[in-house]
Formats: sequence, structure tokens, C-alpha cells
Amino acid sequence: MIQSKWMRKPVGFVLFFCLTMGCTILTGRGAAQVPSTQVPLTAASAPTALPSVSPAVQLPTIPAASPVPTKPAAPASLNAHGPYILFKGQGGIWITNPDGGFATRISAYDVQGDLRHAISPAGDKMALVVSTEQGLDLVLVTIPSGETETITHLIRISPEEKANAVSAKSFVLYAIRDYDSVAWQPGRGDLLAFIGAMKGPSADLYLYDTHSKEIKQLTNGPSQAVLPAWSPDGKYILHFGVSWVQPLGGAIGNANQLDGAWSVQVSDGKVITLPKPVSTYPTFVGWQDASHFLIYDVDETCSRNTLRSVDVPSGKSAALMKKSFYTGIALSPQNGALLFSGNDAAGCPNALGDGVYLLLPGQTTPTKLLDKIAYEGRWLPESGVFLAYPEALISADGSTRYEPPVYEASYNPAVSTKGYQAWEVIQNQQGRAMVRIPGGEWQKVMDGMVKQLIWDSATGETLLIALEDGSLYAASFPDFTPRLVGNLGGVVDQAIWLP
Repeated sequence: MIQSKWMRKPVGFVLFFCLTMGCTILTGRGAAQVPSTQVPLTAASAPTALPSVSPAVQLPTIPAASPVPTKPAAPASLNAHGPYILFKGQGGIWITNPDGGFATRISAYDVQGDLRHAISPAGDKMALVVSTEQGLDLVLVTIPSGETETITHLIRISPEEKANAVSAKSFVLYAIRDYDSVAWQPGRGDLLAFIGAMKGPSADLYLYDTHSKEIKQLTNGPSQAVLPAWSPDGKYILHFGVSWVQPLGGAIGNANQLDGAWSVQVSDGKVITLPKPVSTYPTFVGWQDASHFLIYDVDETCSRNTLRSVDVPSGKSAALMKKSFYTGIALSPQNGALLFSGNDAAGCPNALGDGVYLLLPGQTTPTKLLDKIAYEGRWLPESGVFLAYPEALISADGSTRYEPPVYEASYNPAVSTKGYQAWEVIQNQQGRAMVRIPGGEWQKVMDGMVKQLIWDSATGETLLIALEDGSLYAASFPDFTPRLVGNLGGVVDQAIWLP
């Protein structure tokens, strides 16, 4: 799966495409359907206004905390009904209380993809695609008990077929395993859309009813279905179809051909053919409202261009912005704002100039926020801000900017509900965790190579720090003295809130 992921490089960056939601399908699926989702910093205070903003909470400057961890805090018990924080990585999936207490592994599986897609709307289940010796399985994990139930075998593949990287079944395996392949219906979460290959040679879209335990096949065809995504009202399941075609080159990566886009009307199983982006890969941005989603085109000359809104019921699209831009677009669920970078692309007549731009709902011309290009743009759900690396964190309305402690050397940012900042700084191959409260100065919490930073969801005053060796520390306002609270079994690549 292509996933937005913070790549550490002391100098420079790694640009990548991140797909947040999903899509899926296959060509020729219409007929036989089975009926049945910073610039170098001075000592400026944060947040910085764009163009002006009143300081948040003026708090006194905090004395520098000792970087030496204190003794582990003895956990009391895991909350019976949440809230929790979930961590995903090499050591499996772990759950803790909001303050990091009582770290408990609820799944030993090393799961790819965005953990948020796996969580049911009620937060009581996870749907995971897991590798086995025979192929891939779909399993449900109960939260917080960790009780696991295998729903179905998604694909069975022999060692010989798997060893052949370009075998027909290997391509099916890649489609299910390497893309986000599960999506819960919004609302009560009674239905789970997923990608499987139980009844045919290709990856198709299926639907699982958590009450009746019934599985329905929704599509079939030669293309590989990927990235299911429900409409916000739960009426449609959007998905794309992809293929691996020669020449493939060396290592086999993501599909190199986009075959189409379709939606399934859940009430009667009707399949609606949707406009296909001009691209070799899905360019799904997110949902504009209950029946419209956003896509854009890609070409060699103008990079990404022509942002379009697609009406699912009619299958028609309309251009929202006929401009080219540099990075993929990030969508804020708070207000529907879109953040992206522009660049002066040679030979592209509709290119936006260098800088970071914000397009608010109802606008066709974006507002320029920064003069420099951001090499990555994405929305940080737990922080409630856009990340425009390496320049800043930016609020959904564009009014507030949080600058990093060291330009082009600051990573893994996190902002608490109280506006406290946390970043990892890497210099001379040495890492350290830094914090800052509104009106205060940057202070070092501790040394170490940080993999994840996340603030507690209860008070917004405790920072959790997952280090490269799996150790988990907590540091709380006002002194932010770190204390060891657990171990997550290895490198952690994602940390999220679970209400």
C-alpha cells in the first residue's frame, strides 16, 4: 500500500504519494454483478500568524527539563471502554491508556496500511489483512480484548506461485496486500467492504455483514480492485481497478496502469462507471460531501493538474480548479479545505507559482500562504493541522502557522489540543524530542531516535514518545520530565487516537 509516512533525512526529503482513502475495481465489471466505504527559525513564538493571529494561551516559560528518564510509572489498568491510543509497528498492534499507561499488545500481526481504515466506527473492532503460509486472511480483532476471528481466506497462493513475482496470482496478492483493502460503512459500522479473490482469478470487491456473517461479492472482472472507500452517507462504495503490465522493470512495485473507477450502490448492487483520472495510479483526494469526491489528473509536463469533483449518482465530473500543482492534495475533514504546493513548471501554461496554497470550499482560486514549495503536504488528524514539510504546520483555515524548531531537520510533529508542539530533531545523526508551549521556548525532553510522537487525547498535556527500540516514554506538563511507561516490541510506524 502507498502510505504517507514520515521519512527521516537530516537534509532533504523523500517525496512520496500518499493515498488516504480508498477506491477499487476492474475493467469490464458492469454486466455480471452480484447485488447485495521551517525556514531557519529565530526565537519566534508559536503559533505564528498568517497573516496575523492572537497568541493562543500565554503561559510562563518552562525551565529546561532533565533529559534523563525517570523510573517507570507503574500502570494501574487498561481503561474498560476507552479512550485509548493505538500503536502499529513491527511488534504488532498495541493499545494504551491516553497517558501511555498499561501498554497491551492486542495483535501480533505486522499490518501494512493506515490503521485508521481498519478501525470500526464504534472503535470496538479492527479489520486486518494478514499474511499466512497459505496466502492472505481477513481477520477481525476485538478492542480492547484482542480476541481474533478469521472471517475468510482472501487468497490461497502456493510457494511456487509466490516465488514467481510476475505470476497471475502474485499480482492479485499485491493488490490485496499492498493497498488499503478494508473500509467500514460510516455510522454503525454493520458492514465491512474488503478486497478478496475467493471466487475468481482477480481481486474483487466484497461485502461482509457483521450481524448475519454473510459475505457478498459485488464486482468481478479482469482488473485488480483496490482501495475501497465508502461515501459519507454509507450508500456507495468507491473503488479503482489497476493492472501490472509490461514493461515492469526490476523490483515489482505498485500497479503501473489505472483501468478505471467505479462505485457500487449498496442497496441494490448497481455498479456505476465513474470518470477515470488521466493517470497511471488512483488520485483519490477525499469526499467533498455525501455524493461527491475529488480527483485530479497527472501528466509528465504539468505534474498534477485539473482538480475535479465527481458526482457519484450521475457519474459526471466538473473541474474545480484548472491549475497545476506540485504535490498531492491534502484534505482537511474540519472544513473541507485543500492544501498543496505550486511550482513554476516549465512548459505548463496554468502552473501556480512556487509556494504553499490553500483552497477553501467554494473557491476556484487558491490563496497563497507561503512563498516556498512544500515537498509534502498531508493532514494530521490527531494534531488537527496540515503538515507542509519542511516549512510549517498550518491550521485548516490557514490563519495559524506552527514553525519547527530546526528547519529541514525536524520530523514527526504533533500538536496537542492545548496548542503544545512536539517535534523530533535529527542533527549529526543524533535525535532528540523537543516541546514548546504557547509563549514559551523550545526545550529538550530527551535524546533518542524517535519513531512516533502523540499527545494524550484526554488532557492534551502528556506527550508520548515511541523510540526506535520500541520503548515508550511519557512526558507531562509543566516540567516534561520523561518517564518510561512501557515497550511496544519494536519500531512503531503509526500512533492514533481511539475514542
